[in-house]
Amino acid sequence: MLDFVVWLIATLDAPWILNTLIGRFLIRLVSRGNIVYLYADVDTLARRADVAREFIVRELAIYNILARYFAKCSIDTGRSEPVRVVAEVIRCLEKRTR
Repeated sequence: MLDFVVWLIATLDAPWILNTLIGRFLIRLVSRGNIVYLYADVDTLARRADVAREFIVRELAIYNILARYFAKCSIDTGRSEPVRVVAEVIRCLEKRTR
């Protein structure tokens, strides 16, 4: 759900949407989840994605702000092998569900 909120804000260039009834509803849904924020630097994300770099920068800025409030933990995927990232996600979720 956090992905959708970030995409919505970035695509519409509308951070004000969080102040609307729908935005507040979406944030309530986000707050109920076990959010694990997977991130990487802009260059890594640009290599992985087929969207404009400017859009990635905008999305990353939004994610960084919202993740501070909603993510249970943050994991840098740009410096780790996929198997190691999966292990870190599992470890994070196990810690948070105890």
